[in-house]
Amino acid sequence: MSDSNEAKVAKWMEKETLAEHLEPLLERYDVKYRGHGIIYVDHEQYNIVTIQQILADLSSYLGVSKELIRSRLIELGWLIDVRRVLPVQDSAARVIDNLESWAVDEPEEDDPEMDEQYDRD
Repeated sequence: MSDSNEAKVAKWMEKETLAEHLEPLLERYDVKYRGHGIIYVDHEQYNIVTIQQILADLSSYLGVSKELIRSRLIELGWLIDVRRVLPVQDSAARVIDNLESWAVDEPEEDDPEMDEQYDRD
């Protein structure tokens, strides 16, 4: 890679350069700061589409992949993407734990106290 290409690639990563290109896109796509981060992405379709458009535009303007730009925005704290915060494995483990705790709460069929309480023989 030539020195001029290396300089161009390094230049896009600078906070000021990225901010200069990001600011008009935030206005264009009506991204509002609501205390969660400059760009906040959850499972709302509008937020997902908006970040995809912003990343595509930045990628086109800066000549860098969307993945690299996304990583840099996260690194700077400008992009908060909560879609990947809770791994599926953790949520599955929580369901299993809940099932186990529910099983403990259920009375056993041969419980003599239950027979007396519900007039069972």
